[in-house]
Amino acid sequence: MFKLKNLFRKKTLKDAADYLDQEKPEKAIAVLEKNLDNTTACTMLAHLYEHGIGTDRSIKSAMRLYLRAAKLGSAEAKFILAGFCSNGVYIKQSPEKAFAFYREAADAGMAEAQYKVGLHYLFGHMGDKDIGKAFDYFYRGAHQEHPPSQNRLALLFAGGRGTPKSDEDAVYWYRKAAENGHGEAMYNLGHMLTVGRGCKRNNKEALKWFKLASDTL
Repeated sequence: MFKLKNLFRKKTLKDAADYLDQEKPEKAIAVLEKNLDNTTACTMLAHLYEHGIGTDRSIKSAMRLYLRAAKLGSAEAKFILAGFCSNGVYIKQSPEKAFAFYREAADAGMAEAQYKVGLHYLFGHMGDKDIGKAFDYFYRGAHQEHPPSQNRLALLFAGGRGTPKSDEDAVYWYRKAAENGHGEAMYNLGHMLTVGRGCKRNNKEALKWFKLASDTL
């Protein structure tokens, strides 16, 4: 789940955010309901209805508000709806609708959605495998400091898939992901350092990353 309150605060609906901090969700709801043309207000109100916070739980109201926020352009709402469609939560399971929502959220700039779309094209879940498109979406997510995207991008560079093979670029992105706490990338970086692919061999540093990976994975 996103840090909705932090996002919410950035959208200037400070009174409602303060009410949530004060554990007064009923007052927050009153503020939110007056700002339904604001995508963040819609998304936050949908979340409250979905979980019955400060109001009776109403999945119907939650879905209506998530859909409204999505139509208004909320990448967060689109991502949430994609998850519902993917898992068959509250609505009929539909991989096609899930992917459509993920792609809209990705094209709106959400790194986590870019990663999801990258995986979709990487594995061709609906018979539309496209490594070039996978590379593009992982690249976009990686440049937003999204560790899983950074690790996947490195793997594509290392294998020359969707892009010319470059061990140096692979090491660069493994390192970025590892420094951002990604366990698999730590292991992958350790391997590259051990064999000297795309970098000078450095067993001491490799051991450091292997140890960190073992604590993370």
